[in-house]
Amino acid sequence: MLIRPLPLLNFFVAVVMFSIGLRTSGGELLNTLRDRALLTRSLVANCILIPVVGFLLVHIFPLNLDASIGILLLAAIPGTPIALQFTRMAKTRLAFAAAMTFVLSLVSIALTPLAIEAMPQMRQGSAWPVLILIAHIALYMALPLCAGLWAAQRAPKTAPRLVLPLDLLATVAFLFLMWETRLVRRQAFNAIRGGGTVLAMLLLLLLSMLIGWLIGGPEPETRRILATSTGMRSVIVVLYIARYCFPGTNVFMVPIVYLSLMVPTNLLFYLASTGWYKLRHTEGM
Repeated sequence: MLIRPLPLLNFFVAVVMFSIGLRTSGGELLNTLRDRALLTRSLVANCILIPVVGFLLVHIFPLNLDASIGILLLAAIPGTPIALQFTRMAKTRLAFAAAMTFVLSLVSIALTPLAIEAMPQMRQGSAWPVLILIAHIALYMALPLCAGLWAAQRAPKTAPRLVLPLDLLATVAFLFLMWETRLVRRQAFNAIRGGGTVLAMLLLLLLSMLIGWLIGGPEPETRRILATSTGMRSVIVVLYIARYCFPGTNVFMVPIVYLSLMVPTNLLFYLASTGWYKLRHTEGM
């Protein structure tokens, strides 16, 4: 099951958050949260609009119960650190990228128990998904970020030299994670094939990214960050919910397939949007 390679994912997240801390400041992170209009639009999109999209999709497509539960959970719970693989590339809005990932992860703490209780035919309640989520945010996001901020203040000359090696290390860890999970992702595709499940998930991904892009305002980099962070739902949390609340079902297959869709889609989106931005910048010179 995909939960086994999670130590590698935790290592990736910790390295990226430490690297971001080396390149930003506490003031920059707080300033991103003072843009109340953008923050409000982001929260409305992730907590209201996308869950509505998920609700509509499971009623449009002839899905079985396990697929419906998985898609509803993905639509309801935002904030995955996997988005850092793409949003950490931001140049002028790096602090915003880190803050959005952190804020959406915190929001998922509140939304997870609500989403579990709202699911049809919930097999059993469990506090473990929320407790695990809190522990992961504290250990692998908050602490490394604070450590990076502290290191940048104490060693301002050394900190910039660590950024490139850390980014390379994070990229290698992410690629190895994708390699390690290739077999289980293939099995998940085979298990849920039929009934339009994959198409429904692809539409959830693309519509979520479109919503993120539209709420981002005029700045291209902000739009790219929000499209990625909004489209990438919390597959890890949904995996834990499936494990502890829906044992013996195929609910856990849905986030695995969604992971297989969202990584290449966001890679293509990043390459296309970066090329488009460079082209416009070149034409404007």
